[in-house]
Amino acid sequence: MKIHILGICGTFMSGIAILAKKTGHSVTGSDRTAYDPIKSVLDKHNIKVTIGHKIEDIKNKDLIIIGNVMSRGNPVVEYVLKNDISYTSGPEWLSKNILKNKQVIAVSGTHGKTTTTTMIAHIMNKLKLNPSYLIGGDPSGTMNSVKLTKSKYFIIEADEYDTAFFDKRSKFIHYNPNILVINNIEFDHADIFKNIDDIKKSFHHLIRLIPSNGKIIFNSSDRNVEDLLKLGSWSKLISVDTKKTIGDYNLEKSNCYKLKIKNKSYLLPDNLIGHHNYINAVFSLAACNQISKNITKQIEGLKSFKGVKKRMEFIDKINNVKIYDDFAHHPTAIKAAIDTIKNKYKNKKLLTIFLPNSNSINLGVHNDNLLSSVKRSNLVLVITSNEKLLKYFSKNIKINVIECESQIGDYLSNVNKFDNILILSNKNTKNAIKYIKNELYG
Repeated sequence: MKIHILGICGTFMSGIAILAKKTGHSVTGSDRTAYDPIKSVLDKHNIKVTIGHKIEDIKNKDLIIIGNVMSRGNPVVEYVLKNDISYTSGPEWLSKNILKNKQVIAVSGTHGKTTTTTMIAHIMNKLKLNPSYLIGGDPSGTMNSVKLTKSKYFIIEADEYDTAFFDKRSKFIHYNPNILVINNIEFDHADIFKNIDDIKKSFHHLIRLIPSNGKIIFNSSDRNVEDLLKLGSWSKLISVDTKKTIGDYNLEKSNCYKLKIKNKSYLLPDNLIGHHNYINAVFSLAACNQISKNITKQIEGLKSFKGVKKRMEFIDKINNVKIYDDFAHHPTAIKAAIDTIKNKYKNKKLLTIFLPNSNSINLGVHNDNLLSSVKRSNLVLVITSNEKLLKYFSKNIKINVIECESQIGDYLSNVNKFDNILILSNKNTKNAIKYIKNELYG
């Protein structure tokens, strides 16, 4: 079958392209831009990508897979509809062609999905289970973001964002998991959800699809998750408690991090950075423990976990200044990222560079918590041309605002000495890193 993918260069849709190619289809795609690492990954799989969406690219194709970045009014979309060309969404194609034959482990929640999904895949690889998986990020080390094997297991990052312009349900509705992980639930994606109850409603639609012999691993320390489960559940509930020791799986911290199961504690490895990543680790181990009961080997497997790019990724050390890059863009995640660096490097001066890009922040729905989320950082630089955000951040004398990455050098040359730089954004930070390095190298 000849398949063309509209919006191919997102992490999820590029994964769909690779899976389609691996299952024997001829695959091409198009997008507004294409940059590494995704561009190189698609090149490696001999998947041709066209910059810009053109009608000639979809002619004589058997199926068009339409990403959720595409909308009505786009000439190519209109051509597909007008000429009755077969089309589907990425999640629906995945469900019907791949997941229907697999036992699905789905990782959901506002924060931690990518890291937890990667951890589960890494541990299962170490257990020689050789799972298939699709990760919404770029794992560090030798792991790829997508893999298709003969294993009965498929691990997937289960996103609550909508599926496509013609299917406004959350992507995860298509996955029909046997094991569902719910890390946490907070209000986000204000462009598609009205409020937190709207998000809970979508999560509950997912819960309704899990069979009675399925399992839900949930955060019993999260009030929104607890409220969600009060709406009804029909599967085995397995609790993870990150604040007390009353769950089926518990995170303990004294001088070190431990996993407690019933009355037995297990020391967790020290290669992870940040409290939030140890929470992710407990969820990962709880999921893996539903498949293989050897918790000791699972923890051993976690010792070689290399992390995920743009998830507290160490970029470089230049003239004694350490640079980290993190995906955080929600106030909770921003605070966790800053806390991680401040706790790791005590008494060191931190500069946080924030590039706001999410629809929720642009709409102002996080304004009540955004300023407080950065208060532990010694210096804060915000890069935005959004007039509302410029006005909002300028109210705080601790925060400097510039309009573009090219101005970073001027800012750094005039600011007092700092020890660490933390870049926070859900957008590509390649240019920001380039300007930081140029200035630090002098």
